[in-house]
Amino acid sequence: MSSRQELQTQVNSDPLTLEERSARLHSDKYQQRFLEFSNRVAAPLAEKYLVIVEELFERLQIAPRSIGSNMLSSFATGRYTLPWNEIIGEFQIRDDKSTQDKMIQLGFLRRYPEYFDNEEISQQLRISTLEVPFDEGLDILKSATEPDILSLDVIRRGYHSEYIGHDQIVTPILKTLNQHAANWRQTDYPGPCTFLIGPTLCGKTRLMMEMGKDVCVVHICLRSPHSIGEPKRSPLATEMLKTLRFADLEEYYVRLTTAILSVTLNFFESASTTKDRKEILQEWYTHHTSTDTNFYSDVQLELEKNRARRGNAVPELARTAQRLRSTPVLKRYSLKVLLAIDEAKALLDSLESQTNFSGEQTERLPRFHFFRRALRNVPDACGLFAILADTNISALNLDRDIIGINSSTKIEEDHTSRSFGIRARPHKVYPPIYEIRTMDRMVPDNPPKTWDDLLSPERLSKYGIPFYGVYLKLAIEDGLETNPATTVHAMARFALNKLLCPEIAGPIKITESRALALLGPTIGVPLHGQARQNAILMASHAAHCSFIDASHDCQYTFYPSQPIYALAANDYLQKNENVLISCIDSLTTVLSDGPIDKEVVGQIASRIIVLCATNKTAADMKTAKETLAESVRVASTSAAVIQTAEETPVDSVLADSISFPDPVPVSKFLETLTGLSPADLPLDSIDVENKRRLFNQGVMFWNHFMNTPFKPTTESLLECLQRGLALQCGSDQEAFDQVLPIYLKDETEAELDESNVTFCGIRVSNQQNDYEFESSQQSMNPETAQFNLKDHKNPYLALYFALQDTPPDKGNVQSGDNYRLPSHGPEDPRQASLVFYGLDSFQFISLGLRNALKRLIDLRTDLVSRHEDGTIGQEYVKDFLVAR
Repeated sequence: MSSRQELQTQVNSDPLTLEERSARLHSDKYQQRFLEFSNRVAAPLAEKYLVIVEELFERLQIAPRSIGSNMLSSFATGRYTLPWNEIIGEFQIRDDKSTQDKMIQLGFLRRYPEYFDNEEISQQLRISTLEVPFDEGLDILKSATEPDILSLDVIRRGYHSEYIGHDQIVTPILKTLNQHAANWRQTDYPGPCTFLIGPTLCGKTRLMMEMGKDVCVVHICLRSPHSIGEPKRSPLATEMLKTLRFADLEEYYVRLTTAILSVTLNFFESASTTKDRKEILQEWYTHHTSTDTNFYSDVQLELEKNRARRGNAVPELARTAQRLRSTPVLKRYSLKVLLAIDEAKALLDSLESQTNFSGEQTERLPRFHFFRRALRNVPDACGLFAILADTNISALNLDRDIIGINSSTKIEEDHTSRSFGIRARPHKVYPPIYEIRTMDRMVPDNPPKTWDDLLSPERLSKYGIPFYGVYLKLAIEDGLETNPATTVHAMARFALNKLLCPEIAGPIKITESRALALLGPTIGVPLHGQARQNAILMASHAAHCSFIDASHDCQYTFYPSQPIYALAANDYLQKNENVLISCIDSLTTVLSDGPIDKEVVGQIASRIIVLCATNKTAADMKTAKETLAESVRVASTSAAVIQTAEETPVDSVLADSISFPDPVPVSKFLETLTGLSPADLPLDSIDVENKRRLFNQGVMFWNHFMNTPFKPTTESLLECLQRGLALQCGSDQEAFDQVLPIYLKDETEAELDESNVTFCGIRVSNQQNDYEFESSQQSMNPETAQFNLKDHKNPYLALYFALQDTPPDKGNVQSGDNYRLPSHGPEDPRQASLVFYGLDSFQFISLGLRNALKRLIDLRTDLVSRHEDGTIGQEYVKDFLVAR
């Protein structure tokens, strides 16, 4: 029986599992890869893939688990990429259109399963994705199927807009790079280079461009050739990403670096001595980044001349680098020429292993390994330095062998190593640069004067990274949108994509990283102790690097206060409660990995509850406003127009638009929290006038939390109000765990007045049988909390969340008395107080969401609690405890 007949017999016999069918088709290596593929796609797609494989085996007369089988699997998985004409030649199907179509199906399904059923993708487009590496193919598909959320023309203009904060952002980093260039020694470092680490849109590219005003920058962007993003791919990217034998790559990069340096020096050596230095630097930056000059062709020509020379290429590089010191325009700083490699991930991606001269397989290495080794040949302190930037670079995903030290070496220095000559293993590396101080640079120095100014979307968009403020400003200037709210909607959708990083088409799966990316900008989550998540969140989900602990190889990330990201995340969670539940469950799983205080999880739960109440109140107000507007519109329209309106549905886009919410009245906020009218709430000691002011004038305007180690003041609460922020207090705060700013808005006053600032303070307990609340009323005040407020007479709201307790009266949870905080001590006529017993007190929250919060607040990470369901486990753990 032939192999093909044997295969057919196997397929037609008793039903086999996917794993069994695959094992009969593939060699062990490709069998394992298929199982990984089948685990991440729907079962019908994995089944369809095997059906196509079986059909191609028959058409191409390929035996199972043979060399031909491996060739087909290599093509399908993209292990090698060739022009389509060569692929069909390899498989001898040039004249067989039907089999070609099957091959396209096979490769496209295996590499891009999420796009497989998309009928918008033409056959030719599918072929083009099979001719390039996966990332490039994905760029092709995204460009073809996903409409641009923001205008690329406006984004391009943004790269050339006024740069704000040069002295605070650029100058310190240039000082660091100058020190690095001066300290460069061949025997000490693996290469004169470091990494620029930062999240998406934080200003890495603009920083490189701006440094070109002070030093000579050779800016090379390695973006995919099929990407339509900014900055555009540099022509030199082709030379930088050349694929050669490993044995030849280092020498190639030596010659390429020599060519780039030589052309650069020729430009500066020929510059007029009467011109201003900054003018020459500006001309250089324009010259080498423009496609209308001969810079690229000059480098190509110089490279060909270098490659034509026989012998060692290193001396020529050394001689060229020495010229840096004698070039007048470049003499001012230790750093003479900065090779700025943008979108550098392509340089760091590992190449396939190769067969060396001995016939052995080499380890997989990135091009950067060879590029860095080439740079190491430049003379000490010659002035050449390189910096590599990419969103996907993090301090923890730089392999130790790549950056030049072994895995046991700390990032700063290995005191046990000894170096002898240039080929010895160096014992230092330049630490990554991550302190890119672009936050809030667009925020004007003068605070808003009126309530309308405070609510302005243009102003709110300026907080955080500059990108969104610049985009909105330019979009309005260009006349792209006359209504800022429309642009805010688009920016929020764009921001959501940055948070979720949806790499594929179709429904978004809420992973642990995506859960943290949605909760981080809204409620704030503790990320310390989550080394893997820290790296992923910065690389793919817009988190910022807060600190790199070089001595312990730790990177810490967090989500700073950025209203646009909070807006995007809140809107998504408000409209998709199932996503919020998944996020809470994912957070519970993440926090269970390490020790965490039960009060901390209680505070996290309380922030979710309060934010849900605020979001729901704002959403209800928006719906009521739109309903009223529609009613007025219909009522004021003629009968003929009414008939037309009945035939034409109301624009759903308007109803679903993402916009900064209106301020939420304190009265409506409490009504959402309790389900009761404020008139029915037992607010205890507050007097009539203060109650009137708090409920008639009090409004909240915030959509996210931020941790603070400081005691709130009138000024800080007003600043929180200006950026839509609430505070998570430090552990040393005795009175309150959270502080929500409140403004007492008097309609007769046109301008904002800091004397009208007050607050809602929340204390949280996650203890069972908590009796602290019985005496808490006396301590929950601004004096005990040591708030430095300018007007001590303003009313305030004090809420106590006893998350593990049940109401004294279990009969009717909607009774106002169930929210009464026991009186204790002297009455405070300023204080309106309530207590919430357990999660069931929050009736506005659905049962599914309450259950998720219950799982969160019940999280226990101590040894005894982990064994609470088993007597044997409890006794086992107690054997290890002392003083029990």
